[in-house]
Amino acid sequence: MRYAILLVLIMSNLLGITSYALSLDIINHIDIKAIKSINLQKINNEFKAEVVVQFSTSAEAAVKFKQADFVITFTNGKDQEIHLGKTQPAEIIFPASESGNEELTEQKLDVLVGEDNLETINRLLKLFNLIGNPNSEFAMILTGSTEVGVKSKRGWIYQGRVQLENFTFHPTIQREVLFK
Repeated sequence: MRYAILLVLIMSNLLGITSYALSLDIINHIDIKAIKSINLQKINNEFKAEVVVQFSTSAEAAVKFKQADFVITFTNGKDQEIHLGKTQPAEIIFPASESGNEELTEQKLDVLVGEDNLETINRLLKLFNLIGNPNSEFAMILTGSTEVGVKSKRGWIYQGRVQLENFTFHPTIQREVLFK
């Protein structure tokens, strides 16, 4: 009986370590290549943004972020950080890489930017100046959590909720980002 309990404890610890390693391996194969557009809307005295992002993945299996809940921040790489807002929980699917090459997918992220007040408008002006400046070397930072799933032959395997902190991307953004 003791042997069975000990075996269960060892297996659960090994599965936890494997799950962590698998999450890390998957996350390292995902990148943000470009921000295609940012569509701002004023709805009921609040600003919301629809951000179209081009992701790339080189993972061997399809990956799904379920209930992705992130805070998006931009930085100029020096001393300036600009908080865009918090995404609405979403499902993001990254296709499998067929030949080991990067696969691209565009996803829309719905972001709550803030109330219609001077602070939010000033923050948006700083963001537009940062992204529109051809000399800026900006980065996009995601902080939050998501459930990570991997596509298998029989369905999706979820590894539980994963916390991302200061997950930094350097999008190769064209300077004619469409703001509406």
